[in-house]
Formats: sequence, structure tokens, C-alpha cells
Amino acid sequence: MSYPNVSVIIPTVDRPAVRGAVASALNQTCPPLEIIVVVDSADHSIPPALRDITDKIRLIFADGIGPGGARMRGAAEAKGDIIAFLDDDDEWLPEKLERQLAIWPTGPEPSAHTLVSCRLSIAEHDGGNPRILPPRLISAQERMPSYLFCRPSIAVSEGALHTSTLMCDRALIDVEPWDMSSYLHEDWDWLLRIGGRSDVTILMCPEALVRIAAADERSLSRSVVDWRQSLEWLEQRADQLTPRERGDFLMYMTASIASRSGSRRGGFIAARQALRYTRPSHTAWIIWGIHMLSPRLVDFAITLQHKVFEGKLRRTLARSSNVVRPRSADLGRFCRAG
Repeated sequence: MSYPNVSVIIPTVDRPAVRGAVASALNQTCPPLEIIVVVDSADHSIPPALRDITDKIRLIFADGIGPGGARMRGAAEAKGDIIAFLDDDDEWLPEKLERQLAIWPTGPEPSAHTLVSCRLSIAEHDGGNPRILPPRLISAQERMPSYLFCRPSIAVSEGALHTSTLMCDRALIDVEPWDMSSYLHEDWDWLLRIGGRSDVTILMCPEALVRIAAADERSLSRSVVDWRQSLEWLEQRADQLTPRERGDFLMYMTASIASRSGSRRGGFIAARQALRYTRPSHTAWIIWGIHMLSPRLVDFAITLQHKVFEGKLRRTLARSSNVVRPRSADLGRFCRAG
């Protein structure tokens, strides 16, 4: 009897951090079948950070096709039964694949497709304790846009399925490919379509198995075109979202992009759209107001709230008997010989 092997796909635009991402995939306790690095640049040159380890990875060159296109290019070349995504500036903990494979459905009647995620940790620039996200896992039968976009509190990512946490069967990408034309919110676009399918089982490990670096302020600063693209993206998917989901997205995400890029006008346009067409929550209005004053106030409030949450989460995990711990039998079934 055969068991699934994992192909890791890492799109890159030649960031030096890609070295750490590849190293974390190579150091898995349950080694992947292959690590595919898709270099999305026009010059087709090997990234300097990878030149001495090209024998351990598969390099594929693309021509500026964007993150969704690069992931699809990698998936088309993959040989594994399971695809695991990793961004080039993130890193996995050594047991990431092991933990996720241990909860992969293997019953007599599993769903046609499976998507597995996990929590992540965000390293702070000041060297403080990392933040753990998301505060809660997605529940059975929960609407995907509600989990991702609705904000019952000011905490960022009350619900989150970060790309570097995702693992799915290869067949799922065949029936629901990433949008190769999108350069903004392409991950949410894919997840909304996945969440709308009745033949997909979505599971999450409770542990933080992925490390991502806190975004530099320069990467958070978007051009004025970005908030307009965010607004256009939302309008194109209005029929997939409830008024509350659309409103919270407008007030938190689109307005956030606008305010962080210095466009108060964009923030007010998002609010006007929310008033006219949607029903944002009271919390979303509070977040919008704080953003209009200063995005740094939102960051400060989020940091305080996550410090409280992290303490509760650690105590819960320490007491819980339900935290997944792969058995040796599980590892024998899923992990390849080194």
C-alpha cells in the first residue's frame, strides 16, 4: 500500500531569505519527496543564496508570472501526491510536515479533497516573544469568508490560513487552481473557492509550526493603486460574501491598506462603500476609526491583546490531551526513508 509523498513549492523573487525557507524544508523530521523553487524573474539566473545547494532542490524558472502563477507552475511540475506551500521569507519548524501528515484523513470514506493548515508565530523586530496566530481554529461547517474576514475583536487575523501553513492533495489544485492573473489577495481568492466546495475537508493543527518575520514597514506601505485593487477584488466577489463579511473586509483590510500607504481618501472611500452596500460590525468601525487616526495605534492594541492570548493559549496546550502527537506508526506510514 502506498502513502502520499509531499512536494514543497517555494516561489521566490530572489530574496536572500529563501535560503532559510529551503533549509527549513530540508530539515523536516518527515522529509518531503522534493523541494521545488520557482524563481519568478526574467533573467533566469540561480539566486545567489541557493547556488551551493542546487543539488538538493529542483529549480524552475518563470517570467514574472506572479505568486499564484509561480505556485501553479510548481504544482504542474510536482511529483508528490500532496502539495505543501512555503513562501520564500518564511520558515517551517522541523516537525511541520510530520504533524500535518499525522492528521491527514485516512479513513474508509475520506472526502475527495483535503486542506490542512496550522498556527504560525510572528517574530517581532524588538526581539520580544513571538505572536501566535490565529487565536482560534476554523470550526466545522464555518463559512470560510466569515472565518477569514469577520472581526469580533480588534485582533488581527482572528481567523487566518496563511499560505505557508497550507498543505493539500494535488488533485485539489487541478480542480481549483490558483488565479494566475491576480497579484493581490490571490491566497484569499483560492481559499474562498476551496471553502465553497462540499467535497473538501479542512483541518488545522493547534500548534504553531510556521515562523514568519514581522513585515517591514516598507512592505506594508502600498501604493494608492493597491487599495483600489483591493476594492475591485472585493466587488468582483460580492456574491460570495454576506454584507457583514464584505463590510468587515472593507473597514479592516481595504481601509488598512489605504491608511498605511498614506491615503486617508482611500480609507473614507472604503467607509462610504461600507455604508452604502454592506453591514460592517461595530468592531470594524472602531478599527477603521483607529486606522484613520494612526495605523500604529492598531498595531499597539493588537500587540497587547496577543500577549494576553498567548498566555492563555500556552496554558491550554499544556493542559490539553488533544494536541496531536504523531505515533511511530503514523511516521512509518507517511515519512519516506531518509
